[in-house]
Amino acid sequence: MYIFMTSTYPNDTAKQAAETYLKAMTKYPENSSLATPLVQVAVKATLEGINAISVYEAKKGKFEEAEALIVNRMAMFNDIPGYRWLITPYWKLEDALKLIGM
Repeated sequence: MYIFMTSTYPNDTAKQAAETYLKAMTKYPENSSLATPLVQVAVKATLEGINAISVYEAKKGKFEEAEALIVNRMAMFNDIPGYRWLITPYWKLEDALKLIGM
């Protein structure tokens, strides 16, 4: 299972977002027993603000724990005005095929 994390925030909060990211990663560091980061952070600037994405591959049977770690980390951004985030799970191909009986 893959975990996609997407966030968007206004340009004028970029420094606060970066500082919060460093604090979040210290408080809730990567845990290789739960998930492997495939894209730790990718960032782009848009007319709406800054967009950042992260992609993790959850270890088998560890999806809920991996998601909880990411949610706890992202909750630290809630006080930044205009900061929005979304966590979206995606099935791996072999798991998705099982959904249709293959």
